[in-house]
Amino acid sequence: MSTRIDQTIDTSTVQPDNLIAGLAPSPEVYTVTIAKGAEEVTYKRGTALAKGEDGKMYILGTAGTAGTFTATGDGSTVKFSLIDDGVIPAAVTEVKVDGTALTSGFSYIAANGDLIFDEAPANTKSIAVKTVIGTFTANAVLAADVTVGTSTDGRAVAYRTGHFNENALIVKDSYTITADDKEAFRIAGILLSDAIK
Repeated sequence: MSTRIDQTIDTSTVQPDNLIAGLAPSPEVYTVTIAKGAEEVTYKRGTALAKGEDGKMYILGTAGTAGTFTATGDGSTVKFSLIDDGVIPAAVTEVKVDGTALTSGFSYIAANGDLIFDEAPANTKSIAVKTVIGTFTANAVLAADVTVGTSTDGRAVAYRTGHFNENALIVKDSYTITADDKEAFRIAGILLSDAIK
C-alpha cells in the first residue's frame, strides 16, 4: 500500500467511495492471491472477488472455460468419465447423442466427473458433451487498488468480512450480482446493502 496509516491526508482531494455501508460486522482484512491474466490489469478498491477452485481470487463474474468431450456409444456402456488431464468439469451444459440434444435420460455427477446415461447409447452413435471447467464463488472485497501482471499472480489485501454497499462493488463487465453471489458473500461474512448515491 502506498499510504501510511499515520500520515496526514489532504481531505480536500479525497472523496468517500461509499464502499462500506456499516460497521457490523466489522471489516476485517487478509492477504489474498489474485490470479495472473492474459494482460496486465489494475483492480480497484471495491472489486468483488470470487475464489476459484485453485484457491486464487478472480473478479466476480469470471466464467469457467468451455470444454468438450466426445465418444462413441457401444450399446452397453452407460458411464463415461469426463475427467480430462485430471480436471473434473464443474457442470455439463449440453449432451447430444447422434446429433440430438438430450434434456433427460442422463445425469452428471460433478464430484467424480461421471456422465451416466439411463440407457446405453447405441453402437456407433456419437456422443458430444459441452462442459464448464472451473467454478468461482463470491468470497471477498478488494481493500486497495492492485495491479496484476501476466507472468506472476498478484498479492493483495481484501476484506474477508464487513458490511458493504452492493452498488459500490466492481464486477466483471456486463455481470450482475446474483442471489447465489449474495448468499456466498453472506456465508463468508460479508453483508451487502443497497445504498443511495
